[in-house]
Amino acid sequence: MQDRCVILVANRGFALSSSRRLLIRRFLDCGWRVVIATADDEYSRALCDDGAILESVDFSRGGFSIVRDAAAFRRLRTIYRKWVPRLVHHFHAKPIIFGSIVAGGTQPKPVTINTVTGLGHAFVNGGAVRSLAAVGYRLALRNADVTVFQNRDDLELFVTRQWVRRPNTRLIVGSGVDTGRFRMAELDSGSRSGAKVIMVGRLIWQKGIREFIEAARRLKARRQDVEFILAGEEDPVHPDAVPMSWLEEQCRSGAVTFAGYVRQIDSLLREADIFVLPSYYREGVPRVALEAAACGVPTVAADVPGTREAVRDGETGYLVPAKNVEALTQRIEDLLENPERRRAMGRRARLLVEGDFDIKAITQRYIDTYNAVGVEI
Repeated sequence: MQDRCVILVANRGFALSSSRRLLIRRFLDCGWRVVIATADDEYSRALCDDGAILESVDFSRGGFSIVRDAAAFRRLRTIYRKWVPRLVHHFHAKPIIFGSIVAGGTQPKPVTINTVTGLGHAFVNGGAVRSLAAVGYRLALRNADVTVFQNRDDLELFVTRQWVRRPNTRLIVGSGVDTGRFRMAELDSGSRSGAKVIMVGRLIWQKGIREFIEAARRLKARRQDVEFILAGEEDPVHPDAVPMSWLEEQCRSGAVTFAGYVRQIDSLLREADIFVLPSYYREGVPRVALEAAACGVPTVAADVPGTREAVRDGETGYLVPAKNVEALTQRIEDLLENPERRRAMGRRARLLVEGDFDIKAITQRYIDTYNAVGVEI
């Protein structure tokens, strides 16, 4: 007989630690056994300090690997049989596809919830990987009780292609932001001399790294008082990874400063006058854009699925066509030349996050989803 055990499955511990920690603590406070099936890293180990149990799984990210994918599938099957969960919740493509198929064959069958956190590299590049992912989703999602989408574009795509039935879907926009941690700077950044334009993202081309640096180069030629800062972690295993040698060359040119991986991202964002996100990667909702908004920073971003949910064009920032460096440059310059406009947009951005994206409200929507399918916590 199933006891009150929940398994949360994700590519990396960071994804659970950054966005699902409040949810995990709610389960623990209610007497549930919480198992996290993810990478063995510092973030997953921190969740173990809270009381979660780690079952390590190595998901191959950024493409298909027959050997590693088969191993991950078998590992999930072993974990589900060991713990006999009442509820499983999968995040990211491979955990969703592998985990839902495994859950469908587990007895007794657990309640299965999936959260599509974006479509990522495969759907940008297309080709065989995209086709395989489509087949995987079609097979997997029929086993799920509910599939949650973080933006309307992804939901409509899955329904239109008949990968999921609309009655089995929910729309919960974003993963939520800790509005206590991510808050506006005490001093108005517009009163400083000069300005800081910041981009944060993994070092893969689809995040718009090239476009940001080219816009910085153009603006730096005529605005020496502006500092352009790029922060983010390397992802050398990703097929779309930006070579560090190329990035170091751009930094030597003086166009940008590379800050590397920044742990206290809230402190960095509070220093920003403008946040830039030229990513055309298919994310659910880019969390960092909402974190910037919570800090009262306007965003200039590519007009793509997911990002449209985080930026209100002309109100909290600007949306520009993806990969369009000229439009990106123009909108950044517009905000640089209009301090009062960017401060007003920043204030509206903060209000947007407080009203729609506070992590406590998002967590409650997930709890409501569990309750609706008979899992009371």
